Amino acid sequence: MKLFFVRHGETDWASLEARGVRGWARSFAPLTARGRLQIDVIASDYRLQEAEAILTSSYARALESAARLSRALDKPLHVEYDLHEWLPQKDSLGEMDDEIIRHANEQLSYYTGFIPFPDRRVCADPHRPAALERRVPVAERRAPPPEARSWESVEEVRERVFGVLRRYSHLETLIVVSHAVVITSMLGVQRSVDHAEIVPMEFDLKQLGLSAAAAKVPT
Repeated sequence: MKLFFVRHGETDWASLEARGVRGWARSFAPLTARGRLQIDVIASDYRLQEAEAILTSSYARALESAARLSRALDKPLHVEYDLHEWLPQKDSLGEMDDEIIRHANEQLSYYTGFIPFPDRRVCADPHRPAALERRVPVAERRAPPPEARSWESVEEVRERVFGVLRRYSHLETLIVVSHAVVITSMLGVQRSVDHAEIVPMEFDLKQLGLSAAAAKVPT
């Protein structure tokens, strides 16, 4: 299966902050004018023309991006909840604020070496529990089981995305509009992903969902 992952365009966080919007409601943030232009520009990329359909996260910034691509490319659009961004708080009824995000960010970084939001890292705290001793090699650190932590692991991100892709295995080429951490999780490497960046990947359907090694990044 050939995939063109696309990160959504630039997000208008300021419009929500001006209204005092916090927590989960921030997922309703639309694109900025620049973000819309970013998506309109990549719609002319010849690689996207071969896609048979567009899948998108249900978060507004991704949904708006995908809708613009769907209109420009004349491709069917399918909204999939499980393409949402990494969850620093898996409980949809739980609190979500900057401190929770920073804490989850540090936990994921400590146990996996993966830094989802570099700008939200928690500053060094001399009173931090010994369990977070950075001198322990990453390979020897053992993350708490899913039921003992509030944040989503990279493996959990991959598995839910694979679950979506399995439902479209009858198609050969797809555009997937999602988020930075989702895209880097699927790549299996730590790197930044720009707004409206196209990240091509290929997956062996026989290995789909089994490991990140099934992914190939075309050269």
